[in-house]
Order: sequence, then C-alpha cells, then structure tokens
Amino acid sequence: MLTVRYPKIDFSSCFPHWTPHLEFAQYFNSVSMLPCGLEPFAIKVFNKVKSRLHPVKDAQLIREIELFVGQEAQHFRQHNRFNRCFKTERYPRMAHIERTFVDELNAFLETKSPEFCLGYVEGFEAWGIIWAQLWFEELDDYKQGSRPEPLELFSWHYGEEFEHRETAFRLYMALAARGSLWRRIYYGYFYRVWVTRFVIQHMAKHADRARRHLLEVDRAAMPAEERAASIAREDAMLWRIGALLKAGARALHSPFYHPARKRTPRGLTEALDRYARA
Repeated sequence: MLTVRYPKIDFSSCFPHWTPHLEFAQYFNSVSMLPCGLEPFAIKVFNKVKSRLHPVKDAQLIREIELFVGQEAQHFRQHNRFNRCFKTERYPRMAHIERTFVDELNAFLETKSPEFCLGYVEGFEAWGIIWAQLWFEELDDYKQGSRPEPLELFSWHYGEEFEHRETAFRLYMALAARGSLWRRIYYGYFYRVWVTRFVIQHMAKHADRARRHLLEVDRAAMPAEERAASIAREDAMLWRIGALLKAGARALHSPFYHPARKRTPRGLTEALDRYARA
C-alpha cells in the first residue's frame, strides 16, 4: 500500500551549487523545476477521469489514486520550496521557463484527449522509475561532498516514484486500453510507446533550457580555462546520463512492459523507511 510521507527538510540554507560537481547540481536543479508542473498536472488528470472507474470493480485502484495524489501533492510542495535556492534574481529566466512549461501542460488539459493526458502522466511516471534506478545505483560519484538536503529531497521523491510505479499505468490501461481489441492493441502498446517518447522530449526541452540558463549565468564569471573545463564536465555527464537513460528505456518499448516487474533499486526501501519516520 502506498504511504503519503511528510519529510521535514530545511532548505533555508541551500544554495544552487550544493555539490562540488557544479554541472550535476545545475542539472538536477533544472530537473527539480519539472515537478512544479508535472505533479499538479497529474493530480488534475486523475481527479478528472477517476469518475469513469467502476466504484466496486476498481475500488482498490481508486484508493491507490487517492494516495498517489497525496504523494504528488507533497512532491510539488517540497520541490517548490527547494527551488527557491535558484529561482532568484541571479537566474532571472528561471521563473519564465517554469511558467512556460506549466502553461503548456495546462493547455494539454484543455486541448488534448483524455487518452493523451493519461498517457502523458503514465509516460513521466515510467521515466520516473528509470530515474529512481539511476539515482540510487548509478550516480554516487557525482554526489560526493554534497549537502544532505537535496540528496534527501531526490531520494524521497524517486523512492515514492518507484513505490507508486503501477498506479498511472493501471489507470491508463483501465481507461484508455480497455474495451475493443483495437483499443487494447493501439492504446495498450502503440499509443503508449509514442506518448512516452513525446513525454521525454517535452520534459527534456524545458529542463535543457533551464540548465543552459543556470550554467550560462555561472560561466559568465569564469575565466576561459575554467569555463572550458565546466563545458567538458557537462558534456561527459550528459553523455553518461543519456546512455543510462537510453538503456533503461528499452523495456518501455516492449509489448509486455509492466512496471510491477521492475527490480527495487538498492537503498530505496531503506530511504523510504527513514522518511516514513520523519
């Protein structure tokens, strides 16, 4: 059963360069902008469509949706608090970049089909599972010397993304891919794969704009040699993370994909247990 946790993380003394690897810090600062749009979008979509579920046959899923919404609301609140460390006058374009992303998601609610909106939520939840595996198992060398607060934030968030990994998938399959054989095949596989690809491209477009702005500001004050070294570190980091994401995404293209089959990353259960006691 899902658990709504309320971690008490004090971000008041956090600063944008919270790890010695400047490019890694700004990469995840840009990623942290996304939940401020994604989480409210998911809550609106789920609240809009859950009335289409059968109150008896889908009772367990309805309960999971309620807990999912509770978790997502906390993700939004915590990231919104953390983001104040870089949504400052030093980085003047961040508020506009975030607003543009939020506006596009809100436009989807007005102009796109319920299948698209459900698929979008399932898409970013599927990518959230991949990010959880990377965060807990692949990126420890970048985290060395980091402040604890951002590490706590992302560990808690990605832990819960993995915990509720089935909810969006089950809701999407119940409402978009239920019915005729054509719907089960088209929405259950082809449309799901397409919208999942759309999601990563859409999120990456906005996160990349945010990261470039953050690093452009930082590099403006660097000597040429230091700036070149920063660019080289960023390129190496992007190549590594991109390769890991590509490897993790292969399973999403399978017609037999189901998030319940995912292996729990090392350290994730312990992290969630710790935040449950917070």
